[in-house]
Amino acid sequence: MKVETQETVFRLRWVVLMIMGFVIIGCYYAYDSVVPIADSIIKDMGITRAQYGLLFSYYSVPNLIMVLIGGIFLDKVGIRKAGTLFAGLCVLGILLTALGSTFRLMLWGRLIYGIGAESLLVAEQMILAKWFRGKELAFAMGLNITVIRLGNLGSLNLGATIQKWSGTWRTALWVAVALILVSFILYLVYSRLDKSKEPFFKSSGGAGELEKFKVRDIFAFRSSFWLITLLCVTFYSAVLPFIAFSNIFLQKKFGMTAAQGGFYISLVFVATMICTPLFGLLVDKIGKRSTILILGSLLLIPVYLILGLTSLHPAFPIFFLGISFSIVPAVLWSCVPIMVGEKRLGTAYGLIVLIQNIGLTVFPWLAGKITDLSGGEYRNTMLLFSSLGLFGLIFSLSLRFSERKGKGMGLELPTKLAQAKNFD
Repeated sequence: MKVETQETVFRLRWVVLMIMGFVIIGCYYAYDSVVPIADSIIKDMGITRAQYGLLFSYYSVPNLIMVLIGGIFLDKVGIRKAGTLFAGLCVLGILLTALGSTFRLMLWGRLIYGIGAESLLVAEQMILAKWFRGKELAFAMGLNITVIRLGNLGSLNLGATIQKWSGTWRTALWVAVALILVSFILYLVYSRLDKSKEPFFKSSGGAGELEKFKVRDIFAFRSSFWLITLLCVTFYSAVLPFIAFSNIFLQKKFGMTAAQGGFYISLVFVATMICTPLFGLLVDKIGKRSTILILGSLLLIPVYLILGLTSLHPAFPIFFLGISFSIVPAVLWSCVPIMVGEKRLGTAYGLIVLIQNIGLTVFPWLAGKITDLSGGEYRNTMLLFSSLGLFGLIFSLSLRFSERKGKGMGLELPTKLAQAKNFD
């Protein structure tokens, strides 16, 4: 019988990365599927911009608690079983969104989809941490984000075109349904592969060994973990709600068509596709995570000030938004396996995403409300996003100060050395 060794098992990590990348493509395509058809949804459903923002708030609101439960569930029953359940919820949620004859039914679909998708994203982060531990972790997460951006890019560029070709915006949602079904099938493929290698991970003391979750584990994380969490919520609250309204914003301020708006906002994802794995490779080699996070946070502030207060062409600030959106996710998510041991990794990711979803519940609605109160103008909304960038900068500076004072978790070290230190 062939003996599994670390070398033979971990050769498969690139296969795992490819499978999970395509699983998550469908999730991100579905999340953004309403963005390029936003104007049509608002008109056909007879809703306000604030109500449209609820499509994103309803996605996020259940995860104020469910994503933590999902993370605990992942720790207790394992990635394969829990992940399959979450992928199934994604299928059900996006199906209801596409079928929704009323706006209320669409909201229910987004809510169910959010429960499944956010917990599935937690599972995916755990899978990469499991298969790339002590290796090219940040690079792998960077490559994964690059593949993910194909989902964003495809949705933003194809949605309006599909609507024009078919004569209805609902066709764009049915394309999302098809991709989610493919994602579900691919997750089953991963589960079969992972199960075949389970004896190796158990014998090596890895993620195959599960232990009972304790509530006090939530309060055992160090201050650096909470700074990363606060940076996460402010950063994503500044970026994702802007992308949700970006197409309408570009049409309103710059007179673009829906297709042109989708193209320009897709520049964000073009930048991330190119730059994210490069930043991941950089931090794997040199460390300096907290230092690099300062740069990524800082870039957000002038981006939104230029968009809100000037008439400069949006291509330039949008491209630098993409650079910021490359730096912070590539570095931030790869910090977590350095800070937290595998036994509590699902709980840690779940907790971060839970707090992230507080922001992603409030700020899409708030951005729409501010715009409605401003008579459809986006100046004050851009100032809101710039302010969130400022808070992100404060948290990243605090994280760097914590590392310098020796109270951190080795974030300035290269990946191999940082994980070998076992700061958890």
